Amino acid sequence: MTLVIDEIWMSRNLKQFSNIDPDAMKARQNIQTRFNEIVKVFSLATQPLKELSSKTWSPPPSGCIKLNVNVAFQQDSSSALAIVARNHLGEVLSIWAKKHHSSSPTIAEAEALYWAVNLAVKEGWKSVIFEGDAKNCFDPLINPDLSPEWLTHNIICNIRSLVVAFDFVYFCWVRRSCNSAAHVAAKFALNSDLEYRFNKGNLPPSLEAVCRDDSLVCIPVSL
Repeated sequence: MTLVIDEIWMSRNLKQFSNIDPDAMKARQNIQTRFNEIVKVFSLATQPLKELSSKTWSPPPSGCIKLNVNVAFQQDSSSALAIVARNHLGEVLSIWAKKHHSSSPTIAEAEALYWAVNLAVKEGWKSVIFEGDAKNCFDPLINPDLSPEWLTHNIICNIRSLVVAFDFVYFCWVRRSCNSAAHVAAKFALNSDLEYRFNKGNLPPSLEAVCRDDSLVCIPVSL
């Protein structure tokens, strides 16, 4: 009903201030279009909730990008961050990975997530799911009433300030088995001081294999 009233009000303003006669068919199309957009947003908001019980990576809804984040560590306390962005078909859009130096694994996990959010904003993606296995980072983002750990407080607050850039955003904690591609990408980056960005056309064999295994869930089984 709100959409109908809003459309009538806009048609009235066009007539009164621009002397444009209302177009009933166009008004009906506008109402339907806006209704469909609302339905899509609500379907995105409910569908990812099922992922918490999954034991393997699962694709995002159509029209949404999922970014998996992870961190790998070495005995010398060095670490590497990785982000894997894929669509609803399981196709790799981009994989970013870089060496990182942090005195705390907790901080490194939070900075990986912060990097992912910044990259999603830079790419212009509007409907996104961020997924990872660092529960201490995801919990205060899933539940805003929870206070972040003091080590990551500023980073989590910075992440919260960026979510206004998205039309839809969802943070999801998952098991390590659902985050294998990002884990492999982070381990790959441990062996180099360079920052990497891969796409589906230039994936190293180890990354290509794990992403291919994940994408099997997107392919219907032929009977």
